[in-house]
Amino acid sequence: MKYVIIGTAGHVDHGKSAIIKALTGTETDRLKEEQMRGISIDLGFASLSLGDKLKAGIVDVPGHERFLKNMLAGTGGIDLAMLVIAADEGIMPQTKEHLAMLQLYGIRQGIIVINKIDKVDGEWLELVEEEIREYMKDTFLQAAAICRVSAITGEGFAGLKASLAELAEKIPARDSTAPFRLWIDRVFTVKGHGAVVTGSVLSGQAGVGDSLLLYPAETVVRIRGLESHGEKAGNIIAGQRAAINLTGIEQEQLSRGMMLSASTRGEISCLWDVAADWRQEVENGLRVRLHLGTGEFLGRIYSFKGTDNRYMRLILEQPLAAGAGDRGIIRLYSPQHLLGGVTLIAPGRNTRRLTAARAALAAAVACSDEAASLYYRLAESRQLLTKEEIKRQSGYLPDRAVNQAIERLTAAEKIRKLDKSYIATVVLERLSHTVTGILQDYHRRDPDRNGLSKEIVRQKMSLGEKNFDILLACWLETGVVVIDGGQLALKNHAERHGGWQQEVVAKAAVAFENIGLINIDPELLAQKIGLPPDKIKVAHGELVRAGVLIKLGDMFVYSKTIQNIVQLIHTYFQEKETLTVAELRDILNTSRKIAVPIMEYLDMNKYTIREGDIRRPSRKIMDFSE
Repeated sequence: MKYVIIGTAGHVDHGKSAIIKALTGTETDRLKEEQMRGISIDLGFASLSLGDKLKAGIVDVPGHERFLKNMLAGTGGIDLAMLVIAADEGIMPQTKEHLAMLQLYGIRQGIIVINKIDKVDGEWLELVEEEIREYMKDTFLQAAAICRVSAITGEGFAGLKASLAELAEKIPARDSTAPFRLWIDRVFTVKGHGAVVTGSVLSGQAGVGDSLLLYPAETVVRIRGLESHGEKAGNIIAGQRAAINLTGIEQEQLSRGMMLSASTRGEISCLWDVAADWRQEVENGLRVRLHLGTGEFLGRIYSFKGTDNRYMRLILEQPLAAGAGDRGIIRLYSPQHLLGGVTLIAPGRNTRRLTAARAALAAAVACSDEAASLYYRLAESRQLLTKEEIKRQSGYLPDRAVNQAIERLTAAEKIRKLDKSYIATVVLERLSHTVTGILQDYHRRDPDRNGLSKEIVRQKMSLGEKNFDILLACWLETGVVVIDGGQLALKNHAERHGGWQQEVVAKAAVAFENIGLINIDPELLAQKIGLPPDKIKVAHGELVRAGVLIKLGDMFVYSKTIQNIVQLIHTYFQEKETLTVAELRDILNTSRKIAVPIMEYLDMNKYTIREGDIRRPSRKIMDFSE
């Protein structure tokens, strides 16, 4: 079964609701006020069978200008429009405005219905149709079928139904394999069941028991029950009208304009960059109303510095959850006349300038180039993105489309996979250049030090720990940097510095061969190996990092001296079972102040096992051999 959504449009009292009743038998004016006044105030819904394998959900919208907000709430998700024009009045103000809104919403298919033909003669009807054809030039309805009907007499409805079926057959079915998405257009409570919402399923499918994400609250809700086209259902698919009984939420927390979505899709922001199609000049900072999905969102529209108004920044007063490529209508805040249409590009970044990458992204979104859109989102980011993060930024594209785009871009070497994440090649090159520059500057300032700590480099690059570690693994593998004891350096510097370090270590080995248990501070080091004052602190630090000097409390002791001490303790434990600090002091012929940190070193390195104030030998010390 194929499902489509038909939306009505047209001037007030031109008979939209009457036509739907004649087609379906459903009275879409459900409110008492609507029935008393004879005009539609809010959205109405009906179901229409167009054949054994084709069913339509119909959204009836109000025509009066006072209820234009409600009209717009019902128009954003339709597949084809049914523009209704009364034969006795012809094209009227809301006819024109509704047509303009359909055009700006991106609706591309529709039928024109001339109603009330029972009120005019044939000659007048010909003139009205001629007027309609002339006005429809250069619109999406310029070649649309025109059906003449009378909702009073029933004349012409067989032809109207046939025309709707023919057009609906040609329209591509909505993708039921894409992520689930539904804009809420009605909320109510059913006694004994709880909160119920209705809407048109724009993409994907969902079933009883499934969990969905309610935007913008980001609340997880579960489907308790489903109805579609008036019948209970186990699941709903793209193109259907659906009533969804939700658990995990109260009616008071729900409202028109919210969205039910697959949890892996959609972005939330108060700042959205948009591609605009204006009907008139728009002032910078103008307060506007955005109509998108079934919601109305207040905000202001701003120009980017040094650009025209083709691309603009929309700053909203409340968060909007949407996807790249979504289309909306912009109206002036007051008076509420139509300004134009917009396509969402991506959440706005912290800049008032339109970068080249963002402009390229906008162009890719505008022409629905999935691979290019994915690439430019990666190219303007300084972060690695997982496949799930890429999917979230890709709007509501099916998984297969995202996966195919990633494969094509990887094969073309435009993006790289590092670990389980992806990064644009140009961004990786830029970050590699940055880390090289940071280390070059450091080596120039401190040529005698072996390198800069990983953490300092990460902070200078403003990268998260996870992303930095992934990038560092890549840089180490490709030889961009080398690492030594947590210090990062450029390869050529490390090679030069390594030779200098080896020379210092060799000199120290000669100078300290029999130095014994004394503190080797920078001053003593300078005396023993003859380095100039400006290099002695660096050399001392390098010897500590290399393990040549070992810190014991406030002392720095030569590593071979420590090795000799361990050998003495090994020999001691051949005859004794325990060792105290006092006994260690006597063995080494030193003071308690020095014996205590040595004993702590033996404990820490598991040569001894502490039991209160005594130490016992470990397997390590008993097996020790020089």
